[in-house]
Amino acid sequence: MEILEKPINGKNIKMYIGSGLENKINSFMEDYGKNISFVSYALKQLYKSKINAISSYKSFLKDGESSKSQKYVNIVIKKLINMEIERDNSVSYIGGGTIGDLIGYSASVYKRGVHLIGIPTTLLAQVDSSIGGKNAINFENLKNAMGTFYNPDVIFADVDFLLGSDPALLRDGIAEAMKMALVKDREFFNYFTSKNLNSIYNRKSLEYVISKSAKIKLDVVSEDFFDSRKIRYLLNFGHSIGHAIESYTENRVSHGTAVANGMILESYLAYKAGFSEPFYETIRDAVSAYGIPLLDFNTIETDKLVSFIKNDKKVENGKLNMVMLKGPGQAEIGEIGFQQMRMYVNLYKERSTKGNH
Repeated sequence: MEILEKPINGKNIKMYIGSGLENKINSFMEDYGKNISFVSYALKQLYKSKINAISSYKSFLKDGESSKSQKYVNIVIKKLINMEIERDNSVSYIGGGTIGDLIGYSASVYKRGVHLIGIPTTLLAQVDSSIGGKNAINFENLKNAMGTFYNPDVIFADVDFLLGSDPALLRDGIAEAMKMALVKDREFFNYFTSKNLNSIYNRKSLEYVISKSAKIKLDVVSEDFFDSRKIRYLLNFGHSIGHAIESYTENRVSHGTAVANGMILESYLAYKAGFSEPFYETIRDAVSAYGIPLLDFNTIETDKLVSFIKNDKKVENGKLNMVMLKGPGQAEIGEIGFQQMRMYVNLYKERSTKGNH
């Protein structure tokens, strides 16, 4: 078991990475007295004995983007009121990123904040979404339109939840871990290019991927918790276009797949805008090697995609602050206008039509 600690926004955040963490989880819950765990319904049978070993009251919820809504916030808040959860008690979630977002947001607004324990159960949530205190729900078809910054007291990344998971969920997590490597750590990216999905599908390798990713994210977030200095923008590599893809497809494309394809296209835009060499092909090859689906952007209307990007939180003065990747471990923030973006997206589509990538 590895323990990471980092002071973020005046709060010392702990993260435990390992397997068989039930006793450690129970010990933390006892410190807060009463606890209620909101659990992804998809885990109820798959990890029944492991979930039963966590000694808290459990409420099961449907996961997926549709649960990130005001309707589900109301359901959660009503449950907390009925359970008479007080500010010194704790709320926890056991599930992936959507459950984490929903419960993190609800915990932050309930009585202006109650103790939060994160138990992410997907690789994507363990390497990324559980860390950093961003919580959000969707508004109509706009992803993460309402949100808060609110850190959990502790995060438990138990790899036991990963070893029986759907390979598609692992691929989503790999996309986010690869993002960390691309913006901050060349050696970590080289690790991915020397492996494949089968060779990292074991406790030791998964713990390594989680640990490396978590350290990168904790370091970046500790410097810019509220996204006010644009340092944290680096963690959004692939997300400006990725979130637009999710909105465009009404979440038929998974988050990891959307981000992976977003990284490819954003790197192409950076190249055409003169910020970098043509590194997008290297990313495309790495993404493809892990079986992450490559999207056909010719099936996506450029104007509609760009209209979703215009709602990105990094838009300022009519331009998008986008992560410009020079190479693995070398990233900076640069501005790109929407007319320029449309032109380059259309050029990328032309290349795809001609069989060039």
